[in-house]
Amino acid sequence: MIRELKEEGEQEWQSEWHASTKGAITKSFFPIIKDRLSKKKLQMGIKQSTIVTGHGTLRSYYHRFKIIDDPKCVFNMGPQTSDHLLWVCELLRKQREVLKTRIKQTGGNWPINNSDPANKHTKLLQMFVDSINLETLQL
Repeated sequence: MIRELKEEGEQEWQSEWHASTKGAITKSFFPIIKDRLSKKKLQMGIKQSTIVTGHGTLRSYYHRFKIIDDPKCVFNMGPQTSDHLLWVCELLRKQREVLKTRIKQTGGNWPINNSDPANKHTKLLQMFVDSINLETLQL
Protein backbone atom coordinates (compact mmCIF):
# COMPACT_ATOMS: atom_id res chain seq x y z
CA MET A 1 0.00 0.00 0.00
CA ILE A 2 2.68 2.52 0.98
CA ARG A 3 4.84 1.52 -2.00
CA GLU A 4 1.88 1.99 -4.36
CA LEU A 5 1.15 5.44 -2.92
CA LYS A 6 4.79 6.39 -3.26
CA GLU A 7 4.87 5.27 -6.90
CA GLU A 8 1.61 7.09 -7.62
CA GLY A 9 3.02 10.27 -6.05
CA GLU A 10 6.21 9.99 -8.10
CA GLN A 11 4.18 9.51 -11.29
CA GLU A 12 2.07 12.56 -10.52
CA TRP A 13 5.19 14.58 -9.70
CA GLN A 14 6.79 13.43 -12.98
CA SER A 15 3.70 14.51 -14.94
CA GLU A 16 3.74 17.95 -13.31
CA TRP A 17 7.52 18.22 -13.82
CA HIS A 18 7.17 17.36 -17.50
CA ALA A 19 4.27 19.78 -18.03
CA SER A 20 5.87 22.72 -16.21
CA THR A 21 7.39 25.54 -18.23
CA LYS A 22 9.75 26.38 -15.35
CA GLY A 23 13.05 24.80 -14.41
CA ALA A 24 14.24 24.07 -17.96
CA ILE A 25 17.91 23.95 -16.96
CA THR A 26 17.29 21.66 -14.01
CA LYS A 27 15.07 19.46 -16.20
CA SER A 28 17.94 19.07 -18.66
CA PHE A 29 20.02 17.55 -15.84
CA PHE A 30 17.21 15.61 -14.16
CA PRO A 31 14.44 14.90 -16.68
CA ILE A 32 13.28 11.88 -14.68
CA ILE A 33 12.23 12.55 -11.08
CA LYS A 34 12.95 8.94 -10.07
CA ASP A 35 16.59 9.34 -11.22
CA ARG A 36 17.05 12.40 -9.01
CA LEU A 37 15.40 10.71 -6.04
CA SER A 38 17.80 7.80 -6.40
CA LYS A 39 20.64 10.23 -5.69
CA LYS A 40 19.69 10.74 -2.05
CA LYS A 41 23.29 11.27 -1.04
CA LEU A 42 24.01 13.76 -3.83
CA GLN A 43 25.95 16.61 -2.25
CA MET A 44 24.45 19.70 -3.82
CA GLY A 45 26.78 22.53 -2.90
CA ILE A 46 26.47 26.12 -4.09
CA LYS A 47 28.50 25.57 -7.26
CA GLN A 48 26.69 22.41 -8.33
CA SER A 49 23.35 24.02 -7.55
CA THR A 50 24.35 26.99 -9.72
CA ILE A 51 25.19 24.70 -12.64
CA VAL A 52 22.09 22.49 -12.44
CA THR A 53 19.65 25.37 -11.90
CA GLY A 54 21.24 28.23 -13.84
CA HIS A 55 20.70 30.41 -10.77
CA GLY A 56 23.53 32.06 -8.89
CA THR A 57 26.86 33.45 -9.95
CA LEU A 58 26.40 33.17 -13.70
CA ARG A 59 26.61 36.26 -15.87
CA SER A 60 23.38 35.25 -17.67
CA TYR A 61 21.59 35.10 -14.31
CA TYR A 62 22.95 38.48 -13.19
CA HIS A 63 21.95 39.97 -16.54
CA ARG A 64 18.43 38.58 -16.23
CA PHE A 65 17.98 40.65 -13.06
CA LYS A 66 19.74 43.70 -14.53
CA ILE A 67 22.66 43.45 -12.11
CA ILE A 68 25.11 43.55 -15.03
CA ASP A 69 24.74 44.87 -18.58
CA ASP A 70 26.20 41.97 -20.53
CA PRO A 71 25.48 38.24 -20.08
CA LYS A 72 28.44 37.15 -22.19
CA CYS A 73 31.36 35.18 -20.84
CA VAL A 74 34.71 36.94 -20.57
CA PHE A 75 35.74 35.54 -23.99
CA ASN A 76 32.53 36.92 -25.62
CA MET A 77 31.67 33.43 -26.86
CA GLY A 78 28.01 33.75 -25.94
CA PRO A 79 25.97 34.08 -22.77
CA GLN A 80 27.60 32.57 -19.70
CA THR A 81 25.06 29.84 -18.95
CA SER A 82 25.37 26.39 -17.40
CA ASP A 83 25.62 24.84 -20.85
CA HIS A 84 28.27 27.36 -21.86
CA LEU A 85 30.42 26.52 -18.84
CA LEU A 86 30.02 22.77 -19.26
CA TRP A 87 30.47 22.45 -23.00
CA VAL A 88 31.93 25.60 -24.60
CA CYS A 89 33.84 27.99 -22.34
CA GLU A 90 37.50 28.25 -23.33
CA LEU A 91 38.48 29.09 -19.75
CA LEU A 92 37.36 25.60 -18.70
CA ARG A 93 38.87 23.64 -21.58
CA LYS A 94 41.38 21.80 -19.36
CA GLN A 95 38.74 20.86 -16.77
CA ARG A 96 36.40 19.70 -19.58
CA GLU A 97 39.16 17.52 -21.05
CA VAL A 98 39.67 15.89 -17.65
CA LEU A 99 35.91 15.27 -17.41
CA LYS A 100 35.85 13.84 -20.94
CA THR A 101 38.82 11.54 -20.28
CA ARG A 102 37.41 10.26 -16.99
CA ILE A 103 33.98 9.60 -18.49
CA LYS A 104 35.58 7.62 -21.32
CA GLN A 105 37.75 5.72 -18.81
CA THR A 106 34.60 4.61 -16.99
CA GLY A 107 33.06 3.31 -20.22
CA GLY A 108 31.02 6.38 -21.06
CA ASN A 109 30.72 8.07 -24.43
CA TRP A 110 31.52 11.62 -25.46
CA PRO A 111 29.85 13.94 -26.30
CA ILE A 112 27.17 13.62 -23.67
CA ASN A 113 24.08 15.58 -22.70
CA ASN A 114 23.36 17.24 -19.35
CA SER A 115 21.46 14.30 -17.89
CA ASP A 116 24.42 11.92 -18.42
CA PRO A 117 26.87 13.54 -15.99
CA ALA A 118 24.08 14.27 -13.51
CA ASN A 119 22.80 10.70 -13.51
CA LYS A 120 25.50 8.36 -14.83
CA HIS A 121 28.65 10.26 -13.87
CA THR A 122 27.56 12.17 -10.78
CA LYS A 123 30.93 12.10 -9.02
CA LEU A 124 32.77 13.20 -12.17
CA LEU A 125 30.35 16.10 -12.61
CA GLN A 126 30.96 17.05 -8.97
CA MET A 127 34.73 16.98 -9.54
CA PHE A 128 34.34 19.17 -12.65
CA VAL A 129 32.12 21.67 -10.85
CA ASP A 130 34.47 21.74 -7.85
CA SER A 131 37.36 22.59 -10.19
CA ILE A 132 35.58 25.74 -11.38
CA ASN A 133 36.17 29.08 -9.67
CA LEU A 134 32.91 30.82 -10.55
CA GLU A 135 34.08 34.10 -9.06
CA THR A 136 36.98 34.41 -11.52
CA LEU A 137 34.56 33.86 -14.40
CA GLN A 138 32.75 37.09 -13.53
CA LEU A 139 35.51 39.46 -14.69
